[in-house]
Parts: sequence; structure tokens; C-alpha cells
Amino acid sequence: MIRERASLTRRLIDGATMFVVTALSLLLLVYVGYGEGKRTYEQFHVDKLIAQGKIIQNSMETYLRAGLPLKHFVGFTTLAEPIVESEDIDALVVYDQAGQQVFLTIDKSSPALPEPSPAIKRVKDNVELDSDDGHYQVILPLRTRFETVGSVVVVSSTRMVDERMTASFRPLLYLVLALSVAFALFVTITAQRLARMRAPWLQIAYGLTFLAMAGVLIATLISLYSDGIQGKAKGSASTLSQRLHDYVEFNLRIRDFDGLDKVFSDFQHLNAEVSEAALIIDGTIQIDTQPNKVGKAWSSDPRTYEYVVSLSKPDSPRQVKLAVAVPVDLVYREVERSVKNFAALFVASAFLAGLFLQVAASMQRLTLPRSGIDQRVTEAIREETALNIVKPIFFLAVFLENLTYSFLPQFMQGVATTSGMSLGFAALPFTIYYLFFALTLIPSGYLSERYGPKFLIWGGLLISAASMVGLTMPIGIVAVTAMRALAGVGQGALFIGIQAYILAVASAEKKTQGAAIIVFGFQGGMISGMAIGSLLVTHIHADGVFAISAAIGLAAALYSMLLIPRHDARPRVNAGVGATFRIVARDMVTVMRSADFLKTMLFIGVPAKAILTGIITFALPLLLRRQGFQQEEIGQVIMLYGIGVVAASGYVSRLVDRTGKTDAILFWGSAISGLGLVLIGLTGMTVLNAAGSNVILMIAGVMIVGVAHGFINAPVVTHVAHSKLAAQIGVNSVTATYRFLERIGHVAGPFLIGQSFLIWGESASIVTWAGVMTATMGVLFIMRISGPPVDAIESEATS
Repeated sequence: MIRERASLTRRLIDGATMFVVTALSLLLLVYVGYGEGKRTYEQFHVDKLIAQGKIIQNSMETYLRAGLPLKHFVGFTTLAEPIVESEDIDALVVYDQAGQQVFLTIDKSSPALPEPSPAIKRVKDNVELDSDDGHYQVILPLRTRFETVGSVVVVSSTRMVDERMTASFRPLLYLVLALSVAFALFVTITAQRLARMRAPWLQIAYGLTFLAMAGVLIATLISLYSDGIQGKAKGSASTLSQRLHDYVEFNLRIRDFDGLDKVFSDFQHLNAEVSEAALIIDGTIQIDTQPNKVGKAWSSDPRTYEYVVSLSKPDSPRQVKLAVAVPVDLVYREVERSVKNFAALFVASAFLAGLFLQVAASMQRLTLPRSGIDQRVTEAIREETALNIVKPIFFLAVFLENLTYSFLPQFMQGVATTSGMSLGFAALPFTIYYLFFALTLIPSGYLSERYGPKFLIWGGLLISAASMVGLTMPIGIVAVTAMRALAGVGQGALFIGIQAYILAVASAEKKTQGAAIIVFGFQGGMISGMAIGSLLVTHIHADGVFAISAAIGLAAALYSMLLIPRHDARPRVNAGVGATFRIVARDMVTVMRSADFLKTMLFIGVPAKAILTGIITFALPLLLRRQGFQQEEIGQVIMLYGIGVVAASGYVSRLVDRTGKTDAILFWGSAISGLGLVLIGLTGMTVLNAAGSNVILMIAGVMIVGVAHGFINAPVVTHVAHSKLAAQIGVNSVTATYRFLERIGHVAGPFLIGQSFLIWGESASIVTWAGVMTATMGVLFIMRISGPPVDAIESEATS
């Protein structure tokens, strides 16, 4: 009975956990969808306002270019009234260059108008948008031949857009609740049974739940964008019909008037989404933006949305119609971007949910009856569960850091410029972060032995969260650099805590797979952070992302306090921090005498870390922005690096554990990494940019570098652990020293790339040369192999 109650309690806890994880994932999906939908639908609405405002602008500028004064313009009311009669526009206002109102036409319902935008006093050549105070104010310049003399402002309430968005997305919140409850019930009822099966049914069920939500969301966006495009076409057609009203009202012959063809041509120019506009009289096309159709009968095209306005009275013997067509493909073109973002979000959410599902499955296996099960199997399950518990913690720690990385280089450049520093200082916070990360490793090792890993884990998370809080404040480059130093301390302490925990619970047979937990957590956190952070920053800006990162750090710290068991510390007699530094210094002196260790570190480990910090996380966002990539696209490209690492790491780790051979794998990792960097560098070539091949090369290059680093990250630790030096001074000493020294690459990467950009400019060719040097180092590494085989080393160590 007690066991059954405990099992039920565990299932309920797992169900509640999965409800929270699923609900958060689906809510994030809906939030991103809402942001995408509002951005696009709002743009349709604003484009419609711009097109209608340009009718006024063109007429007034024709007058102004004749040298006549703005205030003497005649006919503004006649032009403006038909436009203001539409439900979209509250008022049309003309201001002079000093911001004084010259003309005003307001809707008959007399809506409350906002205060004039400050932008009317600093009118530029481009159209500007002010969307404060619940209104859109579209500001179009009025120019003579020599100067800007005023502006025409189209005022529209945001209420229509808000109501349309609410009507579309409110039902999705109920669907999120229903799907989350359904999945939680599925986990509660079936988790124990599914834990016995080989197939990952929990993950499959989660994937189906996410995809169902994404499918409904995509259908919602298609409907929303369709309405937006049709509404824009309808509004534009209505405006054009007003201009043709007098011709029809007075039964004038269209052929007797010159310039109507130009009116239709200008209409299509102002409304780029319109594929065709035609004037139809008694079923025959008289004027068309596609001249080859003039004189033919009008026929509908199923590939377009069509809006037809009747210009004549119902009883008129002559039927005059205005037809406007918009391609259906426009809707799917806009949806394509959203689908791409949802796919990236699915990958990111799948990593996060998959970790918690893995923890839940392990807990279920741990509570299964043990009768008839071998003791070794029981211990293996306990070991697996202990390792799985820590996976989400390291994942979340890396996740909160990488939420910011898709925009952090640009953010640092902005802070440096605001502080009166050169752009070269933008690399300083990155360098300082990794420097303090490295400097924290040694004292953290001492604290881990004295107080156990749990203290370092939750302490590191709290420090990381505090650093993110600091970045939300309006501070200069010096203070920002200090916050990044604090983040380095937190992440360094956390890293040692996680590593110490894994060493405490993992058996000798799972060394490489234990190291792969860190690799997987780092890459999974990087993938998810890059994807989600790049999507969120477009909606909540950098400060909002920093605040979310801080909240995640606090939540992860609470998780670690509750679930990580306390392991007994083993303090050594008189082993203070000073003694620890002396031990590390002694080990460094020893390893520096080993040619094999130095070549592994200098030719493989350090370059790999420098590539990660200097190129992937610092240079790549800047290069992608210069090449015109959108913010979310930057995160999605960089996340391909993490996907490549994860795809290769699992297979390579098992291969190394099975064969014990690492030399060739590390060589190929270095060589392939060089190839990927060369491909990235080729994207800066003008010829390739003109041909549109740079996107393909960039994606392929980043993915290849990720796969190559999957050949390096975990195997290089096994390589030094199985070396002759490790047999002489101890595996822990060698690996700990290597882990510390490879941080040279972390610190040097941003500094070297930052200085290279400062000297030669932000050029992709710098990445090409980095690729050539990386491949060369791989060749030097394999050519200088001189030690005995791994099997011989192990035999010598055993004897």
C-alpha cells in the first residue's frame, strides 16, 4: 500500500511537471506566433495607411514643386474626405516644417486624436511611424524641388489591429490549456508502462502535442494574413474608386481622358502587393496594369484574391467596375517566415522538454519493483537517474547565457559607442567573461572538495542570475564588463560543480559519456537559447531578454537546491586555497614538459575554444547582420552549430569509449572545422553574394564546424586522460589542468577576432584565414604523434 501511494505521488508529480513544461513551451509558441502575427498584420495595416497617405502626398508635392507655398494649397478637403470616410483612418493632417497645423480633415464620428508626434518637427526624406498613445501616426514628408517644407500625417487607431489579434489568438490559449492537461494526464497514466519500452513514447507524444499546436497556429496566421492582404487591397481599391467616381457619375467616356493609364500605373507602384488593377466596362477591360489584357473580358484567377468595386448605379445601363487582384502566394510567403521560426522554436522546446521527460522517465524506472532484477541493473538505473537529474541544471545555466548571444555583440557595440569608446571595446566584455570563467575554476575545485558540488551549482546559478539583472540597468561599458566578469564567475563555479557531481556519481565505464553530458548540456542550451532569444528580442528587446535570463537562473537554482542530493565533502588536511594553487602550479609545470600534452592543447583544444568564442558567438552575429540577416535568422544560423555538435557527439563518444582511439578523430575534427570556416569566409565574396549562394554556404559552414567540434569536445578529454602523462601523475590532475589551460582559447578568441576586425574591418575573409590555420594545426597534430598506442599505455598503467 505504501509503495502504491508513493508510486501514485510520483506519477502526479511527474504529471504536474510535464503540465508546466508543456504549457510553458506552448505558451511560448503562441507568444512568438502572436508577435509574428501582429508584426505582419500591423505592417499590412500601416502599408495601407502609407498608400492612402501617398495619394495626398503626390498631389501636394506636384503643387509644391511648382514653387507655390504650402498654406495656399487648394483642394485638400476634396482629396482627404473620401480617404477619411474609410473605417481605417481617423484623420489626415498637414503640418509645416515648424510643426504647425496647416490642414485637418477628421472622420465624421469625431474620434479623439493623439498629440502630434514629435517627428513632425524633424521630418526626413523617409516615411516614419509613431505608434504611441493607442494610435498609428504615419508621417510622410512634403518636399519641394529643393527642401522639405512639411508633412502629411495619417492618423489611425490601433483598436482595429488589437481587436483582430485578440479575436484570433484568444481561442489558442484555451487550446494550450487543453493540450497541456491532456499531455500531463498521458504522462501520469502511462509513464511507468512506457518506461519499460525501448521506444521514446513520451518524447513522441510531446512532439505530436507541440506539432498539433503549431498546426493550429499556422492556420490562424494564414487566416490573419489573408484578411490583412485582402483588407489592404480593399482599402486601396476603395480609394482609387473615389478618384474615378466623377467619371462614372457624369457618364463620361473613359477614352476621352488622357492620363488614366498613369493613374493605374501609379496605383500599382504605391501598392506593390497588387498584381493587377483593371477598369472594366460592361465586362470588357478598358484599362489594365497588364496592357495585354485590354479589350478582353475579365476572368477570375484562382491564384489571386480579387476585390471588385462597382462604380456605377445598379440601374445604370453602363456597368463600370474596378477590379484589384493580389496573389495568394503573398500569404504563404509571410507564413513561411513564421513556419521557419516555429521550427526553430520546436527544436529549442524539444531539447528543454526532452530533458525533463528524461528525468521523469528515470524517476519512474527508479520506483519500479526490483524483485528479480540483478543488483548491477539496479545500480545502473540509479546511476542513470543521478546523471539525468543534473542535466536540466547545466542545460538551463547555458540556456540563460545563450539567450543573449544572438544580439549581445551588437548590444556591446551600442554600449561602447554610447560610452564614447571605439567599437573595438565591444570584444572586451566577451574576453573578460571567459577570463574570469577560467580564473574561477581553481578556487571552485577547492570549494567543491571542501563543501561538495551542490553549493557550487546553486551558488553559480544565483551569481549568473545577478549578472543578468545588472545588464537590465542603463550602465556604461565598464559596468557592463563587470557584469560579464560576474557572469564568468558564476558559470565557472557552476561548471566545476557539475563536473564534480558527475565524477561523484558516474562509474569509470562512463567517463566519456559523463563528459558528453556537459557537451550535450552546453550545445543543447546553446541551441535553445539562440533560437528562443533571437525570437524574443524582437518583441521584448534586450532588457526583457536579460530579465527572463535572470528569472531562469533563479528557477534553476531553486531546482538544484531541491533535487540534487548532498554528497559528502572530502576536505584534505591543510588543503587550503593556497595549497590548491600550489598543486595546480605543480601540475602545470609537469604537463608543460609533455610534448604530447602541449600539441593536443595548442593544436586541437585551444583553437576549438577560440573558434567557439571568437567566431561563432562573437564574429558570426556581426557578419550575419552586415549581410542582411534578420535578428531571428541570426540565432537560427548559429543554433545550427550546436545541432551539429550534438549530432556528432553522441556517436563519437560511444565510438571512443568502444575503441579507445582518439588521434584520428581529433585530426578529422580539426580538418573539418577548417573546411567549415573557409565556407563561412567565402560568404563575404561579392560574386557569391550576387549569385545568392552566400546563405547556403553560411548554413553549410556553420553546420560543418558544429559537426567537427563534436569530434573534439568530449574525445579530447578522453585523449589526455588516456595519455602516458595521465598514467604518471593521475587522470584527475591531467584532465583538470587541461580543462583550465584550454580556456586560453576561450579568452583569446574574442580578443583576436575583435582586434582583427578593428584593423582589417568586419570582413568574412578573416574567418577564411582562421579556417586555413585550423586545418594546418590539425595536420601538425597528426604528423607529430609519437607516443605509444592507447592500448599499450593502459597495459603499462595496469602493470
